[in-house]
Amino acid sequence: MCLGCLDEDEPPATRREFLATALQLTAASALGATTVVEAATQVWDIEASGLTVENGATLLPAYQAIPMGASNQTTVVIIHDRPGIPKDLQELARDVARTGYVALVIDCAQRGTAKISTHPDALLSEAFTLDVEGDVRAGIVTLNGSGPNANPVVILGFGAAGYTALRMALNDPLGVVGVITLSTPIETTEKSKTDPRPDLITLLARLNVPVQFHAGTADPAIDREQLNWLGRFVAVDPDRRELYLYGGAGPGFYLPSSTGFDKGYQVLARKRWQEFLARRFS
Repeated sequence: MCLGCLDEDEPPATRREFLATALQLTAASALGATTVVEAATQVWDIEASGLTVENGATLLPAYQAIPMGASNQTTVVIIHDRPGIPKDLQELARDVARTGYVALVIDCAQRGTAKISTHPDALLSEAFTLDVEGDVRAGIVTLNGSGPNANPVVILGFGAAGYTALRMALNDPLGVVGVITLSTPIETTEKSKTDPRPDLITLLARLNVPVQFHAGTADPAIDREQLNWLGRFVAVDPDRRELYLYGGAGPGFYLPSSTGFDKGYQVLARKRWQEFLARRFS
């Protein structure tokens, strides 16, 4: 079974088959990656608190977690496509900080709540996407500053927020050096009728930073064609691109508050993004 592709003639793997293959690959890779594993498993004491990000007239709730005494300067910015900063996103920020990285969660999705009733098309528009990118930049500046010595940034995006993360990595001036996406479609069937934004499938060829994709094979927003496309995309540059598929998982497999939460897959995905950070940004 290939973790980075789907064969049209091969039925999707069962969860047991998937985990068995994943464990075999994990064990094999661990033999040559002791230093990375040690860096990823070191646990730091942290401090965490809420804060407010100001972007013009918009005030955005945020949450930061900081490792005490860690020398790594990379900041991990976490964004979600649903409003609010629930406990599981706060815990994710603390997980990132315990791994040795400054973490910042920004509630960018709340900007859209006021627009849904007055302009249902707005959340799918290019204008709204650019507004959200501005919110993320404001959060980065709040934490890092904007000078030439500002800390590098990795963006971790859930669902549609992964779109924002990848767009910013393509053309952002604030040092986005890597991206992690969970349950992010690269193409959507529903589009803005008045101001459509481009699909990722037309943009990703220009991506030149390390990226790690996580996707469930039962996620209705990411069909088999998209998974196969991602597999081919990763195969072109495997040194910088990673794709992990979770057999039978839906869009909410990582977060405990989701009805589709899967603890085993969460643990596996956490280990993978920790090693991604340790290997590339330590």
